[in-house]
Amino acid sequence: MDDSKVAAKFLKSSPFAMLTQAVIRGVIANDFDSLFHENRSQQYERSLAFSAMATAVADVVLRFAKNFRQAYNAHQEELTVSLTSFYNKINATELQTSEAIVARSAKRAVELQDQLGFVPWHVLEGYNVYALDGNHLQESEKRLKPLRMLHDAPLAGTIVARFDLQRQLFDRAYLLEDAHAQECSTLDRVLGDLTKGDLLLADRHYCILNFLRGCNDKGVCFVIRHHGRFKGVLVGQRRKIGRIETGVVYEQQIKTSNAPDAFAMRRITVELDQPTRDGDTVIHVLSNLPTHVDAKAIAELYRCRWEEETGYYYLTTTLTCELKSVGDPQAALFVFCMAMMAFNSRQVVFAALYAEHDEELVNDLSHHAISVEVSRYTDGMLVVLDDAFWNRLLGPDAEHVAKRLREMSQAINLAKYKKSKRGPKKVVTKPPRTRKRTHVSTAKVLAEAKNKTP
Repeated sequence: MDDSKVAAKFLKSSPFAMLTQAVIRGVIANDFDSLFHENRSQQYERSLAFSAMATAVADVVLRFAKNFRQAYNAHQEELTVSLTSFYNKINATELQTSEAIVARSAKRAVELQDQLGFVPWHVLEGYNVYALDGNHLQESEKRLKPLRMLHDAPLAGTIVARFDLQRQLFDRAYLLEDAHAQECSTLDRVLGDLTKGDLLLADRHYCILNFLRGCNDKGVCFVIRHHGRFKGVLVGQRRKIGRIETGVVYEQQIKTSNAPDAFAMRRITVELDQPTRDGDTVIHVLSNLPTHVDAKAIAELYRCRWEEETGYYYLTTTLTCELKSVGDPQAALFVFCMAMMAFNSRQVVFAALYAEHDEELVNDLSHHAISVEVSRYTDGMLVVLDDAFWNRLLGPDAEHVAKRLREMSQAINLAKYKKSKRGPKKVVTKPPRTRKRTHVSTAKVLAEAKNKTP
């Protein structure tokens, strides 16, 4: 049977495995080696190409393999080195290389989205809106020798990521090996990547006065939650603007000092109808947006910051972005950046779906069901559909890749992947704990309940 007939069978039985593989290859598959050479400083290649190592690690991120050893066994022929050398290569991945993977994947994802006719989400007219947030890696196992006798939990590092709200992509990553380093220590680099006309949404961790001034001087706007350490000087009376979905909005000017030339900002206050999960009943947001942008619009805009939290959620639930067995900071951060690359690829998959299907049907898809299909069928598919097949299928540029993605998307029956929706949970009154809990037989309890049923 020729590979075109095999591909047709896979497209019918496991279309998302086909579509995802095509997208990943279109986003960055052929760029790993050039990206490595452009960004490395001390790490070098001998027998093991960076692309071969990254491809094996991608198996772990996409849940084709549970750990590095399984990925090594699956790709041993291409890796051509010992397991120890494979681990050493991962552990030596430099931070700037990992960061470049995220930036390059976002750039390629934008090209493919444009070719697919994707219309970026309208956030605020006239601005490129980004969210900024950090993520601390979870506690790792104590496999590294210096960690074995520690009583405390070892943390492998922190990621501060910029999220393009229009495209729903992670387009920058700022990595911190030291898990105790402050997220705000990345702000000089963040500011360097912003340009005039950009708008940044961020939590109070990033309410640093020098950063706010730097944004304003550069023509970058911000909507950042007011941190209590910045007192400032309130000017004039607070004005009630109106109501939004979550509460009542007020506005007042705030200056950095009493000096005549002090930096002045708008302080938007929302008195919440319901407290936040941290118990806050009032939220203050600082902004340098011009006055023609209504205070209520700014308050609503700040809520868009949670789109990045949703992105982190999908990294955790549909991909392997962290491995407890990986304790080396450079390796752990590399895995997380590979997961962000996979997330960006996932957004191209959805752009292809939006191009060929109704928006309502695409929004109703189960991300879990798609993830399970991709991880279950990709290994077998790649056994019979080799690199030569994919190169022929996808063609030389983004235009050809987008054409193939639309063809695959068109063949998918989205009804098979709908979310399972349940009704509202019933309130159950549990019995008080008045005695020590013991074991019971489930079968007996069910039998007794059945006998009591009229």
